[in-house]
Amino acid sequence: MTKLLLIRHGETMFNRARRLQGCKDVPLSDLGTRQADACANYIASLNRGTITALYSSPLARAYMTASAIGKAVGLDVVTDDRLKEIDVGALEGMTWDEVQLAYPDFMVEHRTDPIGTRYPGGESVADVSARARDLADGFVCAHGDETIVVVGHAIVLKALICRVLNLDVANHLRLTVGNASLSIASVSRVDDDVKGKVLLLNDRHFLEALGLDAPRKEGHEE
Repeated sequence: MTKLLLIRHGETMFNRARRLQGCKDVPLSDLGTRQADACANYIASLNRGTITALYSSPLARAYMTASAIGKAVGLDVVTDDRLKEIDVGALEGMTWDEVQLAYPDFMVEHRTDPIGTRYPGGESVADVSARARDLADGFVCAHGDETIVVVGHAIVLKALICRVLNLDVANHLRLTVGNASLSIASVSRVDDDVKGKVLLLNDRHFLEALGLDAPRKEGHEE
């Protein structure tokens, strides 16, 4: 089975302000940089010499997190556009309260169909799910019984977890992956399909030990 170490990027100032980031290239905050370093050190302590590949979204917040991990485990970062966060189009940089005022019709549609509704000028969760399906299939084909690190964003990582578990992507709403968290999945090809299990979800104990686990606010995770 292929073991996937799934890492969400560290905190950004947009995360702190609860602003939609989407594909906007927002860097890590000072806290996010420290979170990335702590995550990298923990991954290295568990898997020194056993990780064979390191993939990342090309967006700065993920790439900076992946670069810290790459330095710790001695691997170069391979970027993949399919690991980008959901494209929220015209809503980049807005809070949900601002979206409600500016795009009330979108909000009605989104509440009715949160999976199929596309952001104005952007993607839907269903679109991200299709990307996640390609990623899971590709990782299994390329990496067999290896362990790899995958650094991305909340929606795409949760969609990837749903794919591993063969769950409808609507179940991503039940999952949480915090900034710089570690989730672990094992996946293999069975009867021409990809199937697996989640061994760990949203582990942040290595942040808590250093006082880097910022309190989580309810709401959107992007």
